[in-house]
Amino acid sequence: MFHIRLVISLLLTVAFLPRTLASQYSSSDSGQYVILSAQYGTARRHVDVSNRLKELARQDRIFRMGNSTFGVDPDPGQVKALRIYARGPDGRERMFEYREGSTVDGSQFRSWGRGEWGNERWSGRWEGRERER
Repeated sequence: MFHIRLVISLLLTVAFLPRTLASQYSSSDSGQYVILSAQYGTARRHVDVSNRLKELARQDRIFRMGNSTFGVDPDPGQVKALRIYARGPDGRERMFEYREGSTVDGSQFRSWGRGEWGNERWSGRWEGRERER
């Protein structure tokens, strides 16, 4: 009886393992942009929400964002934006902006669902990269 259970367990493992691995490393995490940082607020007042965005991204679904999403209102009475700063496949930085109340879909960002991003160097400015003079 033990051998039959063992064989069944092994067969089930072999049957479901490829699907589990495929979902873990699926194309939904294979966007072209790597997130460097995420800021929420206005040009006048904004906060780093990279860690909170990682938590949301690990749920791997589209979400509507606003003050309650990030647990902070950095500039009361003003319309805020989520700015995601990312690096593209060509190495250039790009900023993605989502106005308060809009939905965020992370499919264009690499490793979105795993939250394996935000560890690279970013210029740290609300406007993104410093403009060349």
